[in-house]
Amino acid sequence: MQLTKHTDYAIRVLIYLNTQVDQAPLSKATDIAELFGISFNHLTKVIHHLGKAGFIQTVRGKSGGIKLAKPANTINLGNVIEVMETTLSPVNCQDPPCRLNSVCLVKPIFHKAMQAFLDELRKHSLADICIAKSDDVWKVTLDKPIELS
Repeated sequence: MQLTKHTDYAIRVLIYLNTQVDQAPLSKATDIAELFGISFNHLTKVIHHLGKAGFIQTVRGKSGGIKLAKPANTINLGNVIEVMETTLSPVNCQDPPCRLNSVCLVKPIFHKAMQAFLDELRKHSLADICIAKSDDVWKVTLDKPIELS
């Protein structure tokens, strides 16, 4: 399964906000959009969704911004994925209607795999995927991804 950009951006925002917990009271969406090279308009939709779900707090106005609504170790990755994705169904046999529907056994296998995927994500929190709580992490340019053991 490939997550949508919407969910990808949501996870990036949460990671960023976790690095800012001790840095600034509120983060600006414009700064996040610029840092990640994300459309500001698209990012505001992601932020709105994260706020409605209770993962972040949003403050409107000139001195407004966003921050985590709760500690990173209480933000469950499985919950974030479930809230941000519009569908978690791995296959759509209805649109267009599949002629193999009555003889195909792939759908239950895919659903089992999706459940295993979500079960694994539910074992982890935002804190588990954040290696640093500092602005310094955004100044580092990585040639290759960090490998975790």
